[in-house]
Amino acid sequence: MEHHPSGARSRRATHARAESRPRRTVARTLAALLVASAAAFPGLVVPDRADADPALEPPGGGTVPVTSSAGRLGAATINGSGFDRTTNVPDNAYVGTVRGAGPFDAADPAQSSSPLQVGTAQPMLDAAVASGDYWTYIARGLPAANPVATGVISPQNTNALGYKPNNPGDVPIGKPFLLGTVRHNNFQVHSASQWVHSSIDVSIGGIEDSFPFDQEETEDDTDTTAALSDEGAYMLASRANGPNSCPANAPFAALNRDAGPGVWYCYRHVGKGRGNRDIYTNNPAAYPDAAGTPDQSPNSDDVLTISRTTSNKTVMIDGIPYRLVIAGFTPSGDGACPDTPPAGVTPVSTFSSKENKTSYGCLYATFSQERYIRIAKTVTPESEAIGGKIPSFNFTTLGIGDFVSPTGEPLKTAENAGGFVDWSSFEDSPLTPTGYGKDGTVLSDYQAFIPGYSQFVIAETGPRIPGRRPLRFGEPGYFGPWKVSDDPNSARWELTDITCVNGIGEAVNVTRDPMTGGIDFSDVPPAKTAAAVPITCNFTIQQQAPKLRIDKTVESVEGASGDTIIITYRVTATNDGTIAGTTGRLVDTPAFAPGLTLRSAAIATSLDGLRGAREQNRAATYVLTQGTTVEPGKSATWFIRMKVARDKAAAGYSEAALECVPSNGRLTPKRGLYNSVAGPYDHDGAANNEACAPARPRTIRIEKAGTQPVGTANEDGTYPLEGAAFAIYDNEALTGTPVSTSDGESQFVTAPLETGKTYWLVETRAPAGHVLLPRAVPFHIEVGADASASTVIATDFGADEGFTSVRVIPAATGTGTAALPAIRVVDTQVGVLPNSGSSGIYPHLGLGAALLGLAGACAWVRRRSA
Repeated sequence: MEHHPSGARSRRATHARAESRPRRTVARTLAALLVASAAAFPGLVVPDRADADPALEPPGGGTVPVTSSAGRLGAATINGSGFDRTTNVPDNAYVGTVRGAGPFDAADPAQSSSPLQVGTAQPMLDAAVASGDYWTYIARGLPAANPVATGVISPQNTNALGYKPNNPGDVPIGKPFLLGTVRHNNFQVHSASQWVHSSIDVSIGGIEDSFPFDQEETEDDTDTTAALSDEGAYMLASRANGPNSCPANAPFAALNRDAGPGVWYCYRHVGKGRGNRDIYTNNPAAYPDAAGTPDQSPNSDDVLTISRTTSNKTVMIDGIPYRLVIAGFTPSGDGACPDTPPAGVTPVSTFSSKENKTSYGCLYATFSQERYIRIAKTVTPESEAIGGKIPSFNFTTLGIGDFVSPTGEPLKTAENAGGFVDWSSFEDSPLTPTGYGKDGTVLSDYQAFIPGYSQFVIAETGPRIPGRRPLRFGEPGYFGPWKVSDDPNSARWELTDITCVNGIGEAVNVTRDPMTGGIDFSDVPPAKTAAAVPITCNFTIQQQAPKLRIDKTVESVEGASGDTIIITYRVTATNDGTIAGTTGRLVDTPAFAPGLTLRSAAIATSLDGLRGAREQNRAATYVLTQGTTVEPGKSATWFIRMKVARDKAAAGYSEAALECVPSNGRLTPKRGLYNSVAGPYDHDGAANNEACAPARPRTIRIEKAGTQPVGTANEDGTYPLEGAAFAIYDNEALTGTPVSTSDGESQFVTAPLETGKTYWLVETRAPAGHVLLPRAVPFHIEVGADASASTVIATDFGADEGFTSVRVIPAATGTGTAALPAIRVVDTQVGVLPNSGSSGIYPHLGLGAALLGLAGACAWVRRRSA
């Protein structure tokens, strides 16, 4: 989670270690790579917190009292090596203090001159004296115009490096102040040495220290040469064979020092500010917008580089150590330096000077606190559901703009920091959590950084997956999310949270870098207390994956007992995972019982869609989808409707095979209307990828029985009774065409009936001398567990509904009509048997009732008369 005020800015991070001279070019190039890869960075998934975020730490502050200040150029060696700081080569070198650029005035007690002695430093120059334009110098070489040794320091006509200390007064902690001014009187001399190795020695605010530097006297360009420039007037066109071989469309030839000595290129003139090269030449008439003579090209500049920018000494304020840190140089045309760096100008660690003139640089420093950062790595408990071995996770540090890490050694503290945060810090320290959740969190070692010099981003670059090549900087996905494999449904690791807290649990003012997802330390202030100085940033990551579950069910069956069956299956893909995933190719495969022949199929994503879906011819398999993306917690559904014909003459046809047969938690293919679906992603297995509907014709027997001993007695003592007529309806209103009828037989076999559907048995005519059923008998059939007698009749009426004469006969083992389950309707004979087919005894009963009613009426009339 971000810990910053609302509206915190984002920053651009660049990646790669570069030398100071080409750093801007490298940063621009790599920033472009980041922009290209930013589209692949989808942002961070931030879960809801159960606890409140910690309060933002208050910034530290205060001032360092400065009552006096002094400085000098320290002990020096002069030679031809950029690395040898001990060997000195004689070069008519002198050290001393001179007013302005000289000449040396022996009568001035503030001035001094002595030959350079290895290991010996000149006296410190007090800032109060220096304010009178006094400079401490190292001068070398013999003047080119008059190469005669004078026996004293001659900064006015030799190659002389000078320093003037400044007293800034009391200094706010962490704020840049003017430490001193550097000058280089860079005049032509006779000298065989290219390097000066020395230091800027300071005494300020209770700190006395030396900051080593190396100055290179570069080889000057002497012929027409081109140099990179953001405001250049020329564009590179092509390489040339020589200075006179350029074409008419790019006629300007110039050397390119970066390509090596003596290499010529052709350039086009596009106008000042429109190109990316400037040309320096001794023939400006032939080169429009020439930037100067060859010795003024940037490649001819002499460069002074400070090799350690942090003081080894500290000053204690409120129990916290503060170091003097060299912020760097800003250029000055005349040696006048403001108290703080000009707005929009960032000090740099190098001071460049032009040939044949005096160049000035303003040297700024700060009294700064040293803080310490370590990385923690946590894998969320939810990741355990995905499984697998927890990998190690990689990190890196990227500079922002021209970030340069402080140089030197961190202070010796309990944090025992291994160095200062720099480009690529933490890359060599992958972290492997030991388990899921907080108990598995692991920590890196500390690295030091200095608030105010912390324009860097610490970012995660993902897990180390065995057998998988790590992504390179600039490749999509370098900063996550990180897929475990190239499979479209592979698990992936994704940052869910980053928290940075100080040593007492307060939130640190880091910002989130939008391109990398890392943490930007640019605005981290000094800590207010010693206990708050260390910082821990916990990168919490979660392994996420889609979890596709495929289910198949029977949606509906029409005509399961008939010769033409229409069955509809529903296939549902549900994503039980945490990120979107694809179903992959889903293939539907029917495997019906012998004699059930598939005629056609239609596929749609809704039942309504089936109406207009294209009928596909018979096939062994049907593709439901080539791949459909399903969001987490969502489902996708397909319906496949199949038309099936029953062929009882087909080889292998049997009614037993028309049943669905479960076995060990699975259904059996080639039984009933079996169908399955398969896809590459199905986390819960294949058991729910199949469905079946029985297609066995299920008939029952309807019997009429009475008590007259005619024929062979039934098992319950009743006898078959002829003369009744029955009808079976599939609706309670008893409308439409009956499903099945009989006319006079003592028993009959119904047409095939469907399971799970309610039917109504109606007696439409009773045998002579017998009573009709008072109303229709509701019933349905079920599939029983006994495969040899699987049809079960269940009546749908209660014990008190007056159907005592209706009996259910269960199916029997065997074949033929006698084995079928039956409904037996038993009648009791009433009165004298009339002719078969008569209205029975109902007229007689009606007449008796009328006579009884008339007698009752007469008795009532007599009572009224009395």
